[in-house]
Amino acid sequence: MALLASIRRSRKYTKPSSVTAAQSLTRIASSCVLLSLVVLGLPETAEATGSAETAGSTDTAGSTETAGSTQASGVALAGLASSALQPSDPLPGQGLSAAVAAVPANSAGLDSALAERKQLLDRQESTRQQLLGVQQEIENTTTQQEATTQLLTRRSEQVAKAAETQTQLHGALRVVAVEWFITGFGSLSVLNPAVTSSERERLDRARVLSESAASSTIAKERFARVQLEQLQQERSRLQAELSETEASLDALTRQASDLTATEQQIAEQLVRSDDRVGEARLSATINGTDLSTGALDAYWRAASSLSLSNPSCAVTWWALAGIGRTESKHGTYRGAKLGPDGVVSPPIFGPELDGSNSFAIVRDSDGGALDGTATTDRAVGPMQFLPSSWKAVARDGTGDGVADPQNLYDAALTAGAYLCRKGPGLNQEGPLRGAYLSYNRSQRYVDAVINQAFEYQRAVPLI
Repeated sequence: MALLASIRRSRKYTKPSSVTAAQSLTRIASSCVLLSLVVLGLPETAEATGSAETAGSTDTAGSTETAGSTQASGVALAGLASSALQPSDPLPGQGLSAAVAAVPANSAGLDSALAERKQLLDRQESTRQQLLGVQQEIENTTTQQEATTQLLTRRSEQVAKAAETQTQLHGALRVVAVEWFITGFGSLSVLNPAVTSSERERLDRARVLSESAASSTIAKERFARVQLEQLQQERSRLQAELSETEASLDALTRQASDLTATEQQIAEQLVRSDDRVGEARLSATINGTDLSTGALDAYWRAASSLSLSNPSCAVTWWALAGIGRTESKHGTYRGAKLGPDGVVSPPIFGPELDGSNSFAIVRDSDGGALDGTATTDRAVGPMQFLPSSWKAVARDGTGDGVADPQNLYDAALTAGAYLCRKGPGLNQEGPLRGAYLSYNRSQRYVDAVINQAFEYQRAVPLI
């Protein structure tokens, strides 16, 4: 922290008077806060009266209200406020809201994750185009296979018919040959002196007719044989073509299967890549600022929730960001890191308020449950609440049923609720200064925080 938590010895620490539940209900009703708050019986917290001159400790100590009932009411209120977030937004601590995700941010990790995602998207598109091409080839090859099969069927039928015709002609030719061999068509009768001239003429005509019929049969058989050979060759060619087509279709089917598997693998890799992009985006830095997207999301959600539960307050995300920057550098003080769930690790603690180093003594109020020390109190979490003040106004910003001062979603919502006690109109400088002063009774602190808040308002394009 640029400014360490300090409650000076010179300033007397006094506990504020407690407020009864009935008084709280009356004030809530008169302030037109949501009717649901009245039903919940949310008590109004008393203003802290300590002092801190530097950022790093929030002067919110001193509430004497019952921790159990107050914290329970805060948790219930968070549930009501969260319901107004856009349905498309993930739950707080489970991803960025759409509004914050749209704000330009950068980091080496985010650049790397986005580059990896782009490569996967390019591979996915290339694989998809290849698959579409293969599927078109499969369709064309299947059409070719069907056509070849049909043509092969016709050729096989033609081969069978031609073979039958050729067999018949071949048989007829054998009959002619046998007849010639047996009869000779009167070739010896010509030498017989007993054969008359008319008989020889008849035998000559028979021989001519027989030779003509034989020649015709021979020609037809030869043609049938040639035709059968051609049809058989064509059938063989079609069979080879069909085998080749079927082999090609099998190869294409395997290729399509491989591409489909590759596409599925890429889709699974993209899911993991999107997770890495989301994680990297949470720790990315908003362009032109020192503000992480995760911290911005916590502040923006807190302001959005309070705009529903207490619209007249009008506290803004940048007003909360100013406190977060000054108190803990948005949860990164002394090497702490803001997790994707909003929890800072290691936990952030202010100095022990035990009277040393010019600090006033603040007696223990939580038995060390929040600040880890049972002797005195010290500020806790990224928004630096004293345990007594946290117990008085604690809010659950994540909806998990626990108000954790080390969770920035919870702490930001609690800080906003604390500031709203000094509303309305915290979107204006005057009322906001008064609210900041109630948070930390140091004008130096107020000036530092409000200047930082306005810097964020100017730098970040987010309403």
